[in-house]
Amino acid sequence: MIFGACYYPEQWNPKDWDEDLKIMKEMGLSSVRLAEFAWGLMEPKEGKFDFSLFDAVLKKVQDHGMTAILGTPTATFPPWLYKKFPEIVQVSKEGIVRGIGTRRQACFSSPAYKKATERIVTAMAKHFGNHPAVAGWQIDNEPGHEGSDVDYSPLALKNFRTWLKTKYKTLDSLNKRWGNVFWGVIYSDWNEIPLPAAHVASNFNPAMIQDYYRFQSDELVSYIHFQAEILRKYSKGKPLTTNLYPSPFLPITDMADMFSKLDYVSWDNYPVWGNQQEPYPHPLVTATQQYSRGLKNKPYTVMEQFSGVQGHDTLGYLPPPGQIGLWLTQAIVNGANQIYFFRYRTARFGQEQLCYGILDHGKRKTAKYFELKNTIEDIREFAIDIADSPYNAEVAILHDIENSRNYKHQPLSDGLKFAPVPFAQVGYDIELATWFAGTNVLNVNSHSLPISAENDWSKYKVLTLPLYTMFDPAVVEKLKTYVANGGTLVLGYRAGIKDKDHWMVEEPVPGVFGEMTGVEVFQFEAPATDKVRIRMGILPLKGAKFCEILEPKTAKVVARYNDSKKFYSGKPAITVNSYGKGKVYYVGTSLTPESFILLYRKILKGAGVPFGFLGATIERHYREGKKYNYQITMNHSSKYRLAGLSILKPFGYKIKRIPK
Repeated sequence: MIFGACYYPEQWNPKDWDEDLKIMKEMGLSSVRLAEFAWGLMEPKEGKFDFSLFDAVLKKVQDHGMTAILGTPTATFPPWLYKKFPEIVQVSKEGIVRGIGTRRQACFSSPAYKKATERIVTAMAKHFGNHPAVAGWQIDNEPGHEGSDVDYSPLALKNFRTWLKTKYKTLDSLNKRWGNVFWGVIYSDWNEIPLPAAHVASNFNPAMIQDYYRFQSDELVSYIHFQAEILRKYSKGKPLTTNLYPSPFLPITDMADMFSKLDYVSWDNYPVWGNQQEPYPHPLVTATQQYSRGLKNKPYTVMEQFSGVQGHDTLGYLPPPGQIGLWLTQAIVNGANQIYFFRYRTARFGQEQLCYGILDHGKRKTAKYFELKNTIEDIREFAIDIADSPYNAEVAILHDIENSRNYKHQPLSDGLKFAPVPFAQVGYDIELATWFAGTNVLNVNSHSLPISAENDWSKYKVLTLPLYTMFDPAVVEKLKTYVANGGTLVLGYRAGIKDKDHWMVEEPVPGVFGEMTGVEVFQFEAPATDKVRIRMGILPLKGAKFCEILEPKTAKVVARYNDSKKFYSGKPAITVNSYGKGKVYYVGTSLTPESFILLYRKILKGAGVPFGFLGATIERHYREGKKYNYQITMNHSSKYRLAGLSILKPFGYKIKRIPK
């Protein structure tokens, strides 16, 4: 188990470095992350390299018995590069040029940028690749964040046309598969095809937008893999990663594809950020951590762990005593085996003066410092014992990048639209997290897995699949086999009705899942955020966002709409159907989190999965370690809470050892 900090020695005086590392070691840290924004320092002029600052820092890191993860500094680039090649920057959907002076503005379709990347990464890898203090590499920094995985530049347009030509071979094939006869948008030359940028009224063809997202994902993934090839050549045996960011499906990039050629997943953990007046609910944080763990289905790293109030321009919520220590514990419980706090000391200048770290702008040891130090000391033995052990679960939620993309440009309901900032459309994220929360609040260990990954589903008693509108026939067959062999599938509304070319199937909803679910749907509405009453036996539920009126064929009714304001009151909303040895629950609406808890109680009981509700703010996990097994109970409340026979203090936790 590694505890470390993100460190920026270039922002401090050399006389500070030894003292900084000493303070870190006293806190219990043994590693630092360095250099992810240092391109301008290391290559001040084209082809002229100066690694002296980081040579000196790495020597001190080694002298202190610590290690370092080095970042390739390609998330920003020096002004001289932009001056020489102004075409290396992106253009936003609205036509705004992402000029120099900020970050993540690079055009991944630019040959000049790729060549410059090759030069700096090769030089770094040759120089630092075999340094004894270098424990590994972080490629780039939060690739795709702040909308940087969508580019509408001339070079992106050029590469998009080439990508389409490779995929479709002929314009006749493209026109047919996109359905371009609709509105008569029939292309007769590859150079006629535009990018689906800003528009006045009606949107571009959804099949075109989906392909544009796929293309942009391929551009970014190939850029990260390109760097990985260089590092593997000159820095043999050093593990490679890159760091993701909240929220899981904010980007259009296929992160499972990106990590296929990297060694482990890293993620940046900010349960609260900017002007938020309260943190994200704890099930959303756990859902994101399980998403990160599930991309490779093995332990992950938190490359930036919240350590102080964060924001660029505005600030909000101040975590009460105990909460940042609890967030640290939560990350480890969910499978993190390395934690790097962001950041060691708060910057005195630049764009992140308000991103507070372990220490503030001076060197006085803060309450944050002591809280994290004490938490590390308290959980270290437990953390080491479970660090590389599997996180076992009998329940999993499946997610799909194709449907995440689809719901960005065709969100179906205003209830599935949420853009907290202009570059973020995270309605799919919230829906997935809401479905995940049902099992999390019932304290069931649950995985979050890419649907396209080669995972063995037979080890799960329950699989949950929301918003699987756009289907892959191979996945459908795999799901049929899973259920026929005795599994329980919980399938969400609008499932199985659209192929990957964006064509709707002719069968009624749920399309290719009709036989499995035993229902048909011909009527539906999108009530957005309005709540619709439902009843499951004597239990009241609520739905929103989308409501399908289910017509059972072989399925049994589990719950019915029970809302006098709706003409379909009394009609089925949730059903269950036997298929082979297993069952398929079909949920025709988006349930509220509280309603999901009630539904999952029924589903889990039927599937033989143990569960227990300890309160809305209590989270319990079970982990197997090398020496002991553990029951970990966490209180995400500012009040004392009773959890079984234990009383947990505000933001407290209890780690119970269980002999093997």
